[in-house]
Amino acid sequence: MMYACPICDSTSVDLIFKSSSERSLTSLCEFRSGKVYVWQCRGCGHLFGNELKDTKGYYESDYRILLNHEDEDQIYEVTNGHVVYRTEHQLQVMEKNVPLKPGMRILDYGCAKAAMPKRMLSVEPRLEMHLFDVSSMYRKYWTEFLPEGRYAVDVVPEAWISRFDVVTSFFALEHIPRPFDTVCHIRDLINADGCFYGIVPDTIGNYADFVVIDHVNHFTESSLFTLFRRAGFGEIRIDRDLHRGALVFMAKRGESTIAPPLLDLEPPKNVSAFWVSIGEYIQAAEASHPKKRSSIYGSGFYGAYIASLLKRPEDLHCFLDASPFRQGRSLMEKPILAPAELPESIELIYIGLNPSIARKTVAEMAWMAKRSTSIVYLDGDIS
Repeated sequence: MMYACPICDSTSVDLIFKSSSERSLTSLCEFRSGKVYVWQCRGCGHLFGNELKDTKGYYESDYRILLNHEDEDQIYEVTNGHVVYRTEHQLQVMEKNVPLKPGMRILDYGCAKAAMPKRMLSVEPRLEMHLFDVSSMYRKYWTEFLPEGRYAVDVVPEAWISRFDVVTSFFALEHIPRPFDTVCHIRDLINADGCFYGIVPDTIGNYADFVVIDHVNHFTESSLFTLFRRAGFGEIRIDRDLHRGALVFMAKRGESTIAPPLLDLEPPKNVSAFWVSIGEYIQAAEASHPKKRSSIYGSGFYGAYIASLLKRPEDLHCFLDASPFRQGRSLMEKPILAPAELPESIELIYIGLNPSIARKTVAEMAWMAKRSTSIVYLDGDIS
C-alpha cells in the first residue's frame, strides 16, 4: 500500500518503526489490539501512523479522558514536593503569549471537558468563550458554565466563521487523521487579526508519544511549520522549551515571512531505536532480580508500558503515583498507591517516567534514598 504524508502529501515516506506486540497502549493507558506503525516523511519530517479503524466511535464513547473526578488533572512536574498540574502550567504559558482581555472571543477546539477554558475564565470572566469537540460525552461539563449556543459537537455553526480572536487547541491535533483539513477549517474560524494557539506532543522531547496507538500524528518542528504554512498561516512561532515534551505554537493568517526550521530526519530514528531496545532493558532487569517483589513509580503511559513488558507480572505488587487523582485506583489490576504507602517488602522499583526527567525526579525523593531497593530506569541503567 502506498502511504502519503498527511501534512504535505508526499509519498516519499519510510516505515521507521513497527511494534513487536499485537496489542498496543492508548494515551489513556488502555490496551487496544493492533501494532503501532510509524512512517517518516522525507519531505517535511512528519511522523505518522495508521488511522484507527473506528476513529469516530472511539472518540465518541471510548476516549474518556479525566472523567473520574470533576477536578481531575495530570501532573506536569513535582519540584521539591510541590505538585504542578498540567492545566496550571498551560495557563501560565498561554498568558505570556496570548494575554487574556475582556470581550476576547475564544474557541477551544477539541476541548474535552473544557478544563483550560474554565481556567481562562477564572482569570478573565468577561471572555466570550466557545467550545467544540467531536464527542458529546463532555456536554454535561460545558452546560455548567456556558449558555446554549456557545458550544458545538461534531459540526461548527456557520455563524462561527471568521468570528474568533483566538482559537486554541491543547493536545488534540495528534489524534486527528487529516490535520491539514482541520487546520484549514480552524483558519476559517479566525478573524483577520486573530491567531491559532496551542500545544501538541513533541516526540523528540517525550518519547512516549511515539508508541501511543491513538496518536496518529507525531509532529516535528518542520512538519508543524509546513502544516501551518500550507494552511495559509504566516507568522508562525514554534517553541519546544516552554512546555516539557511538547511544542507550543502560535500562528496568524497571512503570507509566511519566517524561514522554516531545519529538516532533521535523524532524531526520530533514535527514538525508534529507543523503543526497540527498551523491551530488552526491562526484561534483562527483571531477569537479574528473579522473583523479587517490585513496584513501578508512575502510573501513566511509561509505567503502563513497563508493566506490559514484564514476563512475571505476578511479581509486580503495585504502582506508585504522586497524583491524588491516581491514588486509590488500579492499573492492570494492581493498586496505585501514594509513595509513602510503599510496602517495606518491595525490593525493586522501575521508574516509569519520561527519561528526560526521571533521574532528577528520583534525586528529589528523600524517601527513595532511605530505601535499599534497586532502581531500574528506562534506558537500562540499574542502581
